[in-house]
Amino acid sequence: MIRTAQLKRATAAAAVGLSIAAVAAATEGTAAAGTTVVQQAAAQARPGTAVNLKFSESLRKTLGDRYYTGYYHRHHPRTPRSRVVGPKGVYYGKIVGRSAASTVYYAVGDIRVKGDPISGQDGPHIWRKKGNGKWAYVGDTGGYVCPTVPRALLRVWHKGCGWY
Repeated sequence: MIRTAQLKRATAAAAVGLSIAAVAAATEGTAAAGTTVVQQAAAQARPGTAVNLKFSESLRKTLGDRYYTGYYHRHHPRTPRSRVVGPKGVYYGKIVGRSAASTVYYAVGDIRVKGDPISGQDGPHIWRKKGNGKWAYVGDTGGYVCPTVPRALLRVWHKGCGWY
């Protein structure tokens, strides 16, 4: 049972582009350590490696806020933030940098504003953050996310440049 768990963790670690040493470190944990060991090993991924990340509700709120303040509110100042729906269907990941400060995070998803059908067109929308900086709303894509989103990250997500 433990051997099977170790093999699963090693496979997951290899899938995020870890070095042989990091994969070995990922297999040394106990079965109870579960994904925590793989998450720790993923933090050691080589620079340039694409890593899929778990999306949270707090990040959904942050991205919605950035869309509203960084774009929508400037063009529609009378529309309240509460009318923003989403983002939904979000893919979230990072490209590992040489340091934590140079790691770049991306989120891609659909967002709209209640009562404004035009706002839901031309997605998906892209957000970007470098290191511990703030998220920035990059813009809509018209369905084509390249070159804004790195192809390595698209491969991890099993998506192509033509998003839909």
